[in-house]
Amino acid sequence: MGRVEQKKQRDRMILDKAEEAIVERGLFSLSLLELARQAECSVNTLYGSFAKREDIAVGLFNRVMATFGVKACQEIALRQESIAERFMAMQMIWIRRQHKQSDLGGVQFLAAMPSVWKHASHSRIAITRKLLDSWYQSNLNFLQMARANGELVADDDHLHQCLNEVTCVERGFSLFSNNYSFRDEAISLPMERVFKVMSFSLEELSWQTPLTNDSFKRVMNICDEVETSLRNFDVDEHIWAVEMNAQELQ
Repeated sequence: MGRVEQKKQRDRMILDKAEEAIVERGLFSLSLLELARQAECSVNTLYGSFAKREDIAVGLFNRVMATFGVKACQEIALRQESIAERFMAMQMIWIRRQHKQSDLGGVQFLAAMPSVWKHASHSRIAITRKLLDSWYQSNLNFLQMARANGELVADDDHLHQCLNEVTCVERGFSLFSNNYSFRDEAISLPMERVFKVMSFSLEELSWQTPLTNDSFKRVMNICDEVETSLRNFDVDEHIWAVEMNAQELQ
């Protein structure tokens, strides 16, 4: 096995073991010395990839973003349901996942903390920004493609406004459901209600095939089928490619 593959496997094990430890004891009780022991590497080797606890939190968040943001959008875009239903599924898949099973380590909540972003390494945050940009641009490109094909009528300002509004709903739900103080309240919200709140933003766009009363079930079906397919997605390989690309551009 080459050095690159060894590093990939080591980083994968570090994150896997870190997630287990965070679930059990929390991020700020995470001992990097103990983590190195569990990941079967030296402390210096661990520091070479994740120099701080905050880098661990961001690294775990990157896994979530790459899977349920970037890759999920790509998979949903290829389906045959209406444009509006597919776009809604791109947003709802996050909420559907959190509603069914919380992120036990609270990764999304931890990664949103200002202190984490303040102290995480620039190289780790650069990967997150690339993933976030890719996710947002994929959503925007999907809407622009729909407009070019005559599936909806809206100017650029309305496209951005719609995307920003549904993102606020999705991010808000994800963060609250990852905070144990608010989780019960968040998951007690019926999915149909969250769907309806998001649909208000979509109504601002003129769709050739708008959402209907049956759209909710179809959107949930999209989310469930795509989530199942994502189990075969090698998220760490994807993030590694993003990291290599970021280094080449520096």
